[in-house]
Amino acid sequence: MAIDPEGIVENGADKLGIRDRRVQGDLDRFKAFLENRGGSEAAAWRGDVQRPGQS
Repeated sequence: MAIDPEGIVENGADKLGIRDRRVQGDLDRFKAFLENRGGSEAAAWRGDVQRPGQS
C-alpha cells in the first residue's frame, strides 16, 4: 500500500512504522473475520451477476 504522508504527524507515523503496523493489523483482523464467519447461509450472497447487454 503506497501513500504520500502529509504533515508532521503522518510523516512521523510513517517514519516510526506505525502506519505499516496498523495496516497489517487491519488486514489480519479482516482475514480472521472472513475465515471465522463460516459457511452459514446468513452470510451467503444471493444476487445475480448479469453479463453486459442482458436484462
